[in-house]
Amino acid sequence: MTAEITLLDHPEGTDYTAVVRHADPKARALHEELGFFDGWGAVTAALAALAESEVVTHS
Repeated sequence: MTAEITLLDHPEGTDYTAVVRHADPKARALHEELGFFDGWGAVTAALAALAESEVVTHS
């Protein structure tokens, strides 16, 4: 499995894109069965919460 994560500026915050590539359909099906899709969603939500709680001001 290979994952490509891209974070870009967006007028409303940050544009987050995750692309995951599997070696074959069987590996993809196994990861789906194991809950990887929900896991990615949980990680994204946690990252967003952390980023939104960390307000940094520069003088």
